[in-house]
Amino acid sequence: MQMKDEFKILCIDGGGIRGIIPSKFLSKLEDHISKQKGEETKLNEYFDLICGTSTGGIIAIGLGLGMTAKDIHKLYEENAIKIFGSPKTGFLRLIKQFFFPKHTRKNLNTILKNSFSIYSEDGDTRLGHSKTRLCIPAFNASTGNTVVFKTSHHKDYTRDYHIPAYQVALATSAAPTYFTPYEINYQQKKSTEKVNFMNMVDGGIFANNPSLIGLTEALALGYSFNQIKILSIGTGSTTITYPKQRKAFSSGARSWIDPFKGVPLIEVMMQSQSSITENIMKVLSQGVHHDNTERFVYHRFQDKFNHTDKIALDDTTSDKIKLMNSKGRSLFENANKELINHFFETKITPYQPFNNI
Repeated sequence: MQMKDEFKILCIDGGGIRGIIPSKFLSKLEDHISKQKGEETKLNEYFDLICGTSTGGIIAIGLGLGMTAKDIHKLYEENAIKIFGSPKTGFLRLIKQFFFPKHTRKNLNTILKNSFSIYSEDGDTRLGHSKTRLCIPAFNASTGNTVVFKTSHHKDYTRDYHIPAYQVALATSAAPTYFTPYEINYQQKKSTEKVNFMNMVDGGIFANNPSLIGLTEALALGYSFNQIKILSIGTGSTTITYPKQRKAFSSGARSWIDPFKGVPLIEVMMQSQSSITENIMKVLSQGVHHDNTERFVYHRFQDKFNHTDKIALDDTTSDKIKLMNSKGRSLFENANKELINHFFETKITPYQPFNNI
């Protein structure tokens, strides 16, 4: 295929309810670009590829289908408690968490299915209905393999575009201990063939920051480093340490799973993955200590929480919702607008999938 001068990628981290932060950032970005252009802006008109993991995968799929970031942000704010429930503590709840996931996905299933349904004529919206290319990571616990669900933007990508969009979103966001592994189960369009993927787990366990997946995908499609421009949005990070500097080797499994005395293992895994990916991307794009000529554009926007601001993946208290909105707003307001504006100088060439629904 003919290569264009640039290939623009939007990447969005995982982080549970902290998806409010990037959705707020992106909604402010939409307003900013809309004012500049004098017309309503949809982000899928400016990015050749959108990558998202977990909560970032939900946002990515929504944007790809044609939702505005403002609508996605509203979805998070209005449904936080429906998805995760009111914060609860206590001994019985702790005991329950040793044997069962913290939350049921019944409400999340309904919310995503209904929200995505309007982006297809018959309400049966599939990944292939996305108006731009998508890459959505997940992990198949039945086979032990990593998975990246993709739109049909290459002739060999024939597996995923039939999958219902809401099911891809539920698969990538099935965080261990928070939700049960998800079973993708659907019938292909215009066919009697039924497809099943058992035990899909949150992509954040290996690609919480999906920037490397976006970079790799662009290179696989034939683009060179100097054609690639990546805008990466995080969900906030915090320093996670053992309480009172307790010796790690003296503690057993409880120290990783006890919400009162321990360290949140899943958050440690996801946050550390995001951090190393950010470091790798900086080195690849700019060299060690920025001592090389920039080979591809990588701009990362991430906030850091102080200890008192710490927000769990399922924290739905009103003060934390307010804090996340404030973080997303200030993250955009303090961003270098010149760096951001380069992504919006021109719209992308409309995406043409190899296989249509």
